[in-house]
Amino acid sequence: MSKTSKVPDSWAVTRVDRVGSVRTGLQRSPDRHTGRFATKYLRSANITRTGLDLTDIREMDFTPEERDVFDLQPGDILITEASGSSEQVGRAAIWTESIEGCCFQNHLIRFRPHAVAPDYALVVFRHYAASGVFARTARGVGIQHLGSSRFAALPFPVPPLAEQGRIAEAAKGKLEQMREATERLESAVRNLAEQAREIVAAAASGTLVESRGEPVADRVSSVETHVPKGMDKGSGARRGLPLRFDPVPRRWAWRTIAEVGSAQVGRQRSPAHHHGPNMRPYLRVANVFEDRIDTTDVLTMNFERGDETRYELRCGDILLNEGQSPELVGRAAIYRDEIPGACFQNTLIRFRAGRGVAPEFALLVFRRYLHSGIFMSIARWSTNIAHLGLRRFRALPFPVPPLEEQERIAMAARSRLDVTASQTSAVLDSLAKVPDMERELLAAAVNGEIVAQVSSDEPAEVLLARLGPPPSRPRAQRGTGRSTEVRNNRRSKQRSGEGAIDLAAVLEESGGALSLPELYARANFDRDQTEHVERFYLALRSQLGRSVRLAGSERENPTVEIGNAD
Repeated sequence: MSKTSKVPDSWAVTRVDRVGSVRTGLQRSPDRHTGRFATKYLRSANITRTGLDLTDIREMDFTPEERDVFDLQPGDILITEASGSSEQVGRAAIWTESIEGCCFQNHLIRFRPHAVAPDYALVVFRHYAASGVFARTARGVGIQHLGSSRFAALPFPVPPLAEQGRIAEAAKGKLEQMREATERLESAVRNLAEQAREIVAAAASGTLVESRGEPVADRVSSVETHVPKGMDKGSGARRGLPLRFDPVPRRWAWRTIAEVGSAQVGRQRSPAHHHGPNMRPYLRVANVFEDRIDTTDVLTMNFERGDETRYELRCGDILLNEGQSPELVGRAAIYRDEIPGACFQNTLIRFRAGRGVAPEFALLVFRRYLHSGIFMSIARWSTNIAHLGLRRFRALPFPVPPLEEQERIAMAARSRLDVTASQTSAVLDSLAKVPDMERELLAAAVNGEIVAQVSSDEPAEVLLARLGPPPSRPRAQRGTGRSTEVRNNRRSKQRSGEGAIDLAAVLEESGGALSLPELYARANFDRDQTEHVERFYLALRSQLGRSVRLAGSERENPTVEIGNAD
């Protein structure tokens, strides 16, 4: 935005640091974990898209001098400075002194309003986040940094002070309406999902349609007869998830899954099958959702002539997730020839209904077992993956109505579920429009289109001239001696571009381990200078696996520690 942007004549366009002071927070380091002056502080995790989240507040050592510099006052605005994703940079929230004496970390930028109302400044920063201004301003390799100097230099539209209040109030009201509408829409999605689960439960238990006609021959009316010994010993059962089957009409029979159809796991994927003369598309867990096959990402592998016959799918086959997160194991959908000639991988179980069982009815039973936790109960769990197991799956009891009744149940359920799906789709479409509506509202607010201008308001140029620049604050001072001398030498080395920094030495000074952003800062690289970012990552790549290594499983801001890759 520049002075030539289309803003009202009574407005001005200046820099962010002309209407408020800008400061990044204090660097967190191991030597601050304890100390005489333990102080609560905010970090980027405390700033959400909708405001402050104070459920997890941490402490570190701030000297009295540092508290004066990094304190938070009512009306301060906190902006996330760094993230692994540029789209997450620039989340903003206003501080209301919810915690007395609170300070902030260097992953946040504090904007302290001077010639602008805090609520209006928050509207501007949320507009910059929603419209991508912050994302386009951020720089970095791996970790994206907004940078306090780049943030300070961004253009800032300044209305008359009285109009700022009117804009903030109008925007707040409309945003609250949008959030209330969003909550109602999300509630509707949850209610529709529950409605679908109730339809499936009624279908699988015989209460969806009237049960009539001849009973199933040689029926066994007790489900306990078909629960094999040891079936309730799965990982889910050990976690308090017992096997509980719905009661069904007396005219129905109980069989095992093995008795009503054939079940088989798919082909193991291996490098030997990546190429060959008979490449075929195959489905895997990523393609099988509940009652839906997703064909947007279908892979291929080589199937020998004998294998393709064994693993080829037919229209009406049911595919179930064999390995999944515990709550999704057994997720099932019918293959309807979406990709002719497709096969399937061993992460899936294929159920092919036998005579006397309608595939659509079998799918309803399997969906009910997913919803009721039966699949989760019999699964074997590792840390975060559950395996249904072909043997355990085949041994499960299966309710069998007369075939004519199965077809009526499947038809009635499909009709009701289609209506529910259509309603859900309409609600989700409405939800998808909310972010665009919010962006349009914020853009209108910062362009002077949301409230009328009042001629008697003091013009923004007069306001800026009258108030002058924001007051400056002193820099925090901490520490003397050899460590300070080493850091000063390192800063000098960075400025001159001499040599490579020994990251292991930096880690050793800091206790042996630092997060990636902390290592960057402790090595005295300037995140606002592109050449420093490049030099840091060159040093990291050259020393990784030799003198330093990554620790833990965090993908965003991992921990770096002293040591080789072994």
